Amino acid sequence: MELPAIFIGQKLSALTRKWLISEQIRFIEQPLVRITYRKPDRKFFDPISPQTKKWVVTSSYAAHWLLRFQEHIGMKKDELVYCLSDKQEGILKNCGVQVVRPKSPNAYALADLLINDDTGASIIYLRGDKSLNQLPELLNAQGLNWASVEVYKNTSIEILMNEVFDGYLFFSESAIRSYKASGNFPPPQASVLANGARTAQTAWAEFPNLVLESSEQEELSFVKYAIKRITEKLNEPKPDHRVIIE
Repeated sequence: MELPAIFIGQKLSALTRKWLISEQIRFIEQPLVRITYRKPDRKFFDPISPQTKKWVVTSSYAAHWLLRFQEHIGMKKDELVYCLSDKQEGILKNCGVQVVRPKSPNAYALADLLINDDTGASIIYLRGDKSLNQLPELLNAQGLNWASVEVYKNTSIEILMNEVFDGYLFFSESAIRSYKASGNFPPPQASVLANGARTAQTAWAEFPNLVLESSEQEELSFVKYAIKRITEKLNEPKPDHRVIIE
């Protein structure tokens, strides 16, 4: 059985790297985005600490920031946190608060949820330095009481990849955009594996390749799923192109 060569668009954990090596998988891990987390702005958070708030995140990076700094920004255990994806929800549940997620993982569904649940509480939107969705415009259109706070900076890592792989693994929308902005395109026959629905939607929009969405969003589980699917595709029977002349 032929084993695939894969491109992975981020730096892997030691556990995932060890598993790939044990399975004799040829791979390159290449971070495509550099994330710089910001310290909490005490001038913003201290005055609003006594207020009842609703927290909103639309990226895993913001979810990780909130998990790390929840005690420093005055988040209370009875406050709600709104998010977009099950991956974000999994991170936020570790905060010990109630997490609310719309049925559809997009800014319009999230805005509708916030509008329908409006109780007058302040909405605090934790975001990166680059706006990747229409949520601010949608909230402004409804006149909701909200504020946004930049909690991380997203910097693209530009690198031109000359090697060709059987499969390409992406963990975020920003990684896909950084990969393409550097002048890269997966070869037509390669599969693109996307971690989560929002990453898959971006991959479908950016690449003409076969895109496979994984519900296995934990890193090692996602990589194992990707290897299985790419290997299956790589070892499919080749079509018989024999010409029979009678």
